[in-house]
Parts: sequence; structure tokens; C-alpha cells
Amino acid sequence: MDGQEVLRDIGLILGAGLLAVPVASLLRIPVMLVLVGAGALVGPSVLGLVENPLDGIGAQLVFTLGVSLILFHGGLQISLRVISRTAFGLGMLVLPGVLITALIVATVTAPVFSVPFTVALLIGAVLAATDPAILIPLFDRLRLRPKISQTVIAESAFNDPTGTILALAIATAIVGGGVTMSDTVLAFGQSLAVGALFGLGGGLLLALMLSSHRVGIWRESPAVAVLALVSLEYFTADEFGGSSYLAAFVMGLVVANSDLFGIRRNLEHTGKLKSFMDQVAEIAVLAVFVTLGINLPFAALQEYFWGGLVVMAVFIFVARPVTVLVCLLPDRRGKWTWQELVFLSWCRETGVVPAAIASLLLARQVEGAEIAVALVAMAIVVTLLLQATTAGLLARRLGLIEGGALLSSGPEVGRSLRG
Repeated sequence: MDGQEVLRDIGLILGAGLLAVPVASLLRIPVMLVLVGAGALVGPSVLGLVENPLDGIGAQLVFTLGVSLILFHGGLQISLRVISRTAFGLGMLVLPGVLITALIVATVTAPVFSVPFTVALLIGAVLAATDPAILIPLFDRLRLRPKISQTVIAESAFNDPTGTILALAIATAIVGGGVTMSDTVLAFGQSLAVGALFGLGGGLLLALMLSSHRVGIWRESPAVAVLALVSLEYFTADEFGGSSYLAAFVMGLVVANSDLFGIRRNLEHTGKLKSFMDQVAEIAVLAVFVTLGINLPFAALQEYFWGGLVVMAVFIFVARPVTVLVCLLPDRRGKWTWQELVFLSWCRETGVVPAAIASLLLARQVEGAEIAVALVAMAIVVTLLLQATTAGLLARRLGLIEGGALLSSGPEVGRSLRG
């Protein structure tokens, strides 16, 4: 593929995504669905205008650096002060919660699709992550209690990297053949620890360079600083066996809460950084979902459709409620009410990161990856149509909206694109 073809494909992908935004607004359906549909339309299965294969450099860049930037943006949304009260429950949802969800999904996936339990666990791990790119704009519209909104957003941002680490560790065990479960657990722990350390170090460095202190030499150029450090962090953390995705998220978390580390920030420069990252996240989300649509395995969707519906039913109506109850009932400090537990049990959407990880597994030809891609595509459609569209109504019925009213979501393209 020469330079002109690359530029043409970029233009067509972005153009298809931009056209999807007003279409979704007109039809009043989640824009993620239309982005996937737009990708399928311009892809090789329909019009054949764009070919962005999963093993090509374009798709790999989208699913590595693009997702890292989305997770960095997710970290910027989290206030450590707000979530400190629910820290125990949040930690339970992020670590054992992801594993519980993966195990429940694997229990039904293995017999339904006649695959080994390890492969089924891989599929469950891919599906376990929720999506801050969808939840953040959804909660922008609600006067939802901060305890609920921040906990759900923090969970979705934290369990993206933990779900990713678990999935990639299991994939390594499957591909490696002789790799034992203890090796997988060790790799999982190492990936978490190294990724968190790199994220903490990179976040502190970036926060200092963007600060109002004398060393804040990059404060006038936050865009270049973020792109450079997130890119460098991705490949450095990966080189040392850490989770690049976790590193990116922790970097964003540290920058957003830099005042807790004694690092002062200028409001104007903070605003510049937020504005830039909002735009970058929108472009990354657009590229991920259009690229996913371009590479939709229609034959696999047809082959796994009925079995997929069974897995989706267990995924939504069994795995999530069980995970919430097991993880939050022991959290005495959080003082969770039954209304809050019901809402948390219902509110989870599948989006960018599961789509990216499933596509990466398919590109690496990992066993079960084709089923994972098909189920992720189904999960995106089902959770968006069934859960995201009813979250506001459910929150009102449960009395979780402060003031009892919805905020206007406004006509902004950016907000529409993110949810």
C-alpha cells in the first residue's frame, strides 16, 4: 500500500465516521452502532472502498496507540477524592470482579461453542471490560449521584486494563502451549505491577512538565507532550513486560490528581489539555469502531449467532448481577443501598477496549479469537440498545438522580461521538 492509498483510507475512515454522527442523532440510536455499520458499509464485505486489515500497520496503530490515548483520557476523568469512600468495593469490581465475570461467561461459552475452557475463559476476559468512552457521555446527561457515577466510570476505566491483561495472559498461555497456569498468574501480576509503576512514573513526569512550577517547560504544548509520552510509555512498558494500557490509564489518573502529589496546575493549561484529549479520544473512538466494522466477520456472526444470544443472556442477566453482589456486599464502608446495587448491576456497556483486544487476538490468530470478535460485536449492539438507552429511566425510577431531572445533552458532535 503506497502513501496515496494510506491517505485515501484515512480520509474514508474519518469521513465514514463523521457521517455516522448525524445519522445516529437523526435515528436516535447510539453512535457506536452506526460507526460499526459505516465501517461495514465501506469495507470489503459491501462497497469495498477501504481495506484496513487487522494485521496491517493502520489497524495495529489504531488498536495500540489509539486505545492507549482513550485510556489516558479515561484516567483524566477520575477524582480520587470522590472515589475514596468506595475504594474497597471498586477494587473488588476491578480485580476479582473481572475474573468472576470471565469465569461465569466461560462456564456457558465452553459447552455452547464446544471449545476448551481456557479458550472460553479468554473470551470471557475479553468481554469482562466495560467502556468509559460510552459511560462518560452517558452520565454527562444525568444528575446522577456522584458516588454512583464516579464508581461506575472508575470501574470501567480500571477494568479495561485489568481485563486486557487477563485476556493477553490467557492468550499467551494458549499460544505458548507449554505455559502453565502459574506462569499465567505470574505474568498477570508482573504486567499489573510494571504497568502501574511505569504509569505512576510517567504520570508524575508529565504532571511536572505541564505544571505551573519552574520545571513545567511543556505547559504551553500539552498536546505534543501527551502524544510523545503516551507513545513512549506504550512501547517502553511493553518492552519491560508491563501492561501498556494500564500505564496509559494510570498516567492520566496521576495527571488529573496531581494536586494530591503537591504539583500545582494552571487552570488555563489544564483546560487546554482537557480540550485536546477530548478531541483525540473522539478521533480514536471513531477510528476503532469504523475499523472494527471494516473487519466484521460476517460469516462468524452468522455461524455463532444463536449460541451468542445464549452467552449474551448469561453475560447481562447473570454474570453482571452476581459480580456486583459478590464484590459490593462486603463493602461496609461504601454503604450501598439496594437501589444502587440494582443500577450497578444493569449499567455496563461493551465498547472500545474489548473490540480492540478481540481484533488484536484475531490478527495474532489466537484460538477462539473469531468467536471473541463475533461475541464482542454482539455485546456492543445488545448492551448499547438494551442498557445504555434505559439507564436514565432506571436511575429515575430508583431515585438516584439528584433533582429528578435530566440535563440536556446538547448538540455537540464530540459528545455524540463519545456515546
